[in-house]
Amino acid sequence: METLKTILPSVYPDIRKRPCILERFFDIARDANPILDKERFLQDYRRSLCSPELVSAIALITAKLIGREQFSHALGLDTSIERMLSSSLLEEEIVGDFPSLDQFRKACILAFYEFHQFPGNQSWMRVGKLTRMAYRIGLDRLEVLRVRYDEWKTVSYEDIQEWRSIWWCIYRLDAYSNLSSGTPFLIEDSLIDTSLVVGKQILDDEQPPELYVSQQVNSLWRLVPAITAHPETMVPNIHNITIAAVRQMGLVTRLHFLRPREETLFHLATVSQHLSEFRMSLPPGWLNPRRNAFTAESQASHHERMVSVLLLLMAQLLLSILHCAASQGNDWLVNWQRVYQTCQDIALVAEQWDSSFCLKVDPAICLTTLTALVFLELHRKSATTNVFNIDSEIDHEKTVLYLQLEQFASVWTLPRLLILSFKSFSESVPGPLSNSQISLILSRFEAPLHPRWLQFLSSAQVILDAAA
Repeated sequence: METLKTILPSVYPDIRKRPCILERFFDIARDANPILDKERFLQDYRRSLCSPELVSAIALITAKLIGREQFSHALGLDTSIERMLSSSLLEEEIVGDFPSLDQFRKACILAFYEFHQFPGNQSWMRVGKLTRMAYRIGLDRLEVLRVRYDEWKTVSYEDIQEWRSIWWCIYRLDAYSNLSSGTPFLIEDSLIDTSLVVGKQILDDEQPPELYVSQQVNSLWRLVPAITAHPETMVPNIHNITIAAVRQMGLVTRLHFLRPREETLFHLATVSQHLSEFRMSLPPGWLNPRRNAFTAESQASHHERMVSVLLLLMAQLLLSILHCAASQGNDWLVNWQRVYQTCQDIALVAEQWDSSFCLKVDPAICLTTLTALVFLELHRKSATTNVFNIDSEIDHEKTVLYLQLEQFASVWTLPRLLILSFKSFSESVPGPLSNSQISLILSRFEAPLHPRWLQFLSSAQVILDAAA
């Protein structure tokens, strides 16, 4: 049997003291890595049915994330992970047109890790290549393949479920990587013929229903009743369709920079209606930032639910920002207030955050935290907002969000870079700011990691002085 000793010789002396290292992987970003069923994976590992390369990737990354201080061979971990990232190209590993589940699982894990630990062009390109490889073999249309092609007809139902899980993992990565950089999505929501993973059990040979985001992309609320009918997969599926809602906002954001104001306002009104319908369709108590103790909601379930709440608030914040950027006169002030209201809601969620869950949920939610922090900073320095004497409230909300970023930064690189970005922004944009100066800043904010936004931070003072 292939063991961790043979797979990881450089770090095995420490890892062998923690025989549950593979089990610990399932505590990392629980909401983001449902590409593996824990019980099934561990059983396959014990029976030597797992790819050694996949096991190596899981063990290395888990060992790195659960704490450098627990391993005396930390340098060996870093070197091994860097070597694995530099040498692992999915398209080179695939032989033929039918790759193994383990090959794609490993590719998803590496893409997720690199995006959050080494954000930048290389990680963005890795996610893009992974997405295109998924298209190449048809993960975007699994249900058609299962009917038409013999090699897919013989795939077991359990494996089909895991292929679906891989597709939705890639869907999330495509959303996060492109939303953060302000680039177009590679995946077209309206052209997906792969069902959500609904339910995990087959009773009396009756399979759970197939649910398609593409058929309800403009009315996501219609999916919620069927999703909530399967509690065991409800949280990841609400997570997925919430991301679908955020992706709609991402598309409108791009339109804002490319189309006339009237067309932007039309699309904003349409997406606003979709978001309202979706919010109202969610289960009772879903948007409550506090843990629903009377329903015996666990802390883990609470924080996983909070991820979807923060994503929905991100969509609402982007909506308010675009409304503000496209409005004038009294409408501008109304929309500027809506921006603040949404930032308040995000800070309210952050107030309930338990730092022990910064490893257990997807750190991409830090993009929401940063965006709220930036616009709270603008409100703090806004000459208009200062009239309302809410400085102390804004300072508290900024502090809470900043501390949440610092908690995530103790584990992940992405929030560390976001903190540096915010500090640069705060220092380069002194107050008080006029409405016209704020409008100018709004016109430059394309995405938290967009190169033009980062470039603006380095010369904001000169640009703002010219607009004063």
